[in-house]
Amino acid sequence: MNIKLPHMPYRFDSPDGRMEVTVRGRSSLGTSGENGPQFGAAVTFLQPGPLALKRIPLSAQASSHSGVMRVLVEGFKVTPSSHEADSVEFRVLTALTTADGVIDLTG
Repeated sequence: MNIKLPHMPYRFDSPDGRMEVTVRGRSSLGTSGENGPQFGAAVTFLQPGPLALKRIPLSAQASSHSGVMRVLVEGFKVTPSSHEADSVEFRVLTALTTADGVIDLTG
């Protein structure tokens, strides 16, 4: 599914709590940026607790912070089905795709 966000920063509610889409350097997302995009987007938890430091990576990537921001508001791919149906990732990504203001580009 391809979606685009209405604006950045973007916050939404998921079954696991309040979330925010953020842009970080690839190394802070736990992936190497060598020979490729240096920045990527992820969904992060806003509330304290055991999942507070967990980041769920998104496919939006670019060589600059502003490039990723542009990708997020112009369109990127989200695949909740690539995760197990009872996982945090599946629940959060599904909530993102159905959140207020998010536009489904595939329909």
